[in-house]
Amino acid sequence: MRLFDLAGLALTALLVSCAAPRRVSADRAGEVRTVILRGRIVCLAEELHRQHGAALPTNHDHVWALQASDGRTYTLLRGHFSEAIWMDERIRARELELKSRLFPGTQALEVQRLRSVLRGVVQDLYYYCDICHIQSVTPEECACCQGPVELVERPLDKPGD
Repeated sequence: MRLFDLAGLALTALLVSCAAPRRVSADRAGEVRTVILRGRIVCLAEELHRQHGAALPTNHDHVWALQASDGRTYTLLRGHFSEAIWMDERIRARELELKSRLFPGTQALEVQRLRSVLRGVVQDLYYYCDICHIQSVTPEECACCQGPVELVERPLDKPGD
């Protein structure tokens, strides 16, 4: 009888452990992380074509990505703070520092802040309307006067005028 009870307890423990919810690590639980990455903007399709021979149609839409200093490539989601990357080739030509949200299980970034790096010095990067004295994160016309805006790069340690 004792052996039968022991076998029953073992079977019960096995069934309970299989049915009990497992604890998931923070990475698997879907925790979004904030990261600061430096690198250059590349077209993901062109980079995969160059590195791995991926098929690339002559006329293709660009899928912008950050090729980070460590060699990893992160796909950029188009949003308010990354719009300048799509709209202004001067931004794509610079070394950038992006503060972004990195989504779990992906290499996808949602940009929260865009800065440039000029000769090793991090620069505040924005568009400015001289007429209305308004700063913007995109090169679109001034929201106030509908006039043109200028791209401004200013070292972070230098106070604004």
